[in-house]
Amino acid sequence: MTEATLLKQKVDPKEVDQLKDWMETVRDRSGAALETLQNEGVYTETAFLEETPDGTFLVTYIEAEDLEQVWKTFEESTHEIDTKHKKVMRNCLEDGENAGDFEPLYHLANPNR
Repeated sequence: MTEATLLKQKVDPKEVDQLKDWMETVRDRSGAALETLQNEGVYTETAFLEETPDGTFLVTYIEAEDLEQVWKTFEESTHEIDTKHKKVMRNCLEDGENAGDFEPLYHLANPNR
């Protein structure tokens, strides 16, 4: 059964522009990014920027068959785009911890997508 998760991570206020620049690079290099998603077993990944009175947050939606395997494969990845992604995230996120507590209620995916 497909799993989905939502991550919310606080962005260092001084690094918002760097994060936006990197996300633009990921869009521009979608071929390389999609290759790593396939390697990880990710079906869908979408990133959003949320501006709140408490600061700026990176919110990421991920859909995969096995999220635990996704994290393991990503951490072990030596793909150049993943290596750069990890470096940018370490620099741009305040601590990398999930600032949200999202209880999944349901997840539906159109089988004909």
